[in-house]
Amino acid sequence: METAYYILKNHLSISHYFALFVVFGIVFAVTTRIEKQKGSNEHKRRWTRSFFIALLVTYIFFILLITLIARTPAAEPKVKLVPFWSWYEALFNHDQGLLVEIILNVLLFLPVGLIMRLLGVPLRPVFLFCLIFSFSIELTQYFTCRGLCEWFDDVFGNTSGGVLGWYVGKVIRRVWSSYDRE
Repeated sequence: METAYYILKNHLSISHYFALFVVFGIVFAVTTRIEKQKGSNEHKRRWTRSFFIALLVTYIFFILLITLIARTPAAEPKVKLVPFWSWYEALFNHDQGLLVEIILNVLLFLPVGLIMRLLGVPLRPVFLFCLIFSFSIELTQYFTCRGLCEWFDDVFGNTSGGVLGWYVGKVIRRVWSSYDRE
């Protein structure tokens, strides 16, 4: 079983990290220019929004790196179609490795929901984005033989992580706005 930690430690090369840096830089430059052309006259707000958009796009690219791009294809697809099989194994058979995988699947999408909330995106679009993006990754893993396609467990964990991140972002925005009023 390949965890995100294992992939980060062993499969991401310098070129992958460089690609992440380039993606961030390009998206930041483009969104800053778009925000300026839209007439956003508050300099700090424009830069902050551009930063979060660039961070979100870069993080989505990072997810694609560790779930698809940096993985070596297998000879044939690996798939588990039993809903919550990993949860059952982790909780009832005390499989610590699967418990870590479940936690990592939730944490993987938490920044997506967090950043989207900080950008002001409502919960429903965040939920739908995480659901569709995660499902797309699972289908791609199946058809490209990269990783284990767990259509229910991973999609549920990733989507839950995105929603949890959105609520964390809601708390952060509330705290920020209370400091802005003082």
